[in-house]
Amino acid sequence: MNILILEDSQERIEQFKASLILQKLYIFDNILDAKRECIVTDFNVMFLDHDLDNRMWVDSKEENTGYQFIKWMVDNQIQQDSLFYIHSMNPCGANKMLNCLLDNGYDGIWIPYRLLKF
Repeated sequence: MNILILEDSQERIEQFKASLILQKLYIFDNILDAKRECIVTDFNVMFLDHDLDNRMWVDSKEENTGYQFIKWMVDNQIQQDSLFYIHSMNPCGANKMLNCLLDNGYDGIWIPYRLLKF
C-alpha cells in the first residue's frame, strides 16, 4: 500500500514509520514535494497535517499548509480514489481541509493526531 504523509514533526514521523512498517511510505514536510509525487504515484491513503514549517495555528491562506495541498488536488482532480486522514490538531484548518475534500467528492475523515490508533 502506498501512503503519503504530510508532516513536519520528526517525533510524529518516527511514530508513523514504526506503526506502518509494512507499508510503502512517502513522507514530506512541504507541499511542493508532495505535489510532485502525487503526479507520478497513486496513493491508497494520505495522512495530512495542516500546520507545517514547525508552526502552529497557521492561516489556511498561507502557501505551505495541508489546506493548500488539498485545494491543489481538488482543483486538479488528483488522487480522487485515496482515503484521507487529516490528523491536524488545528481545528479550523482541519475543518477547512475536510470540507474541501467532502464538498468535492473525496473520502476523508478528521482524527486529531493524539487520537490516531495505528
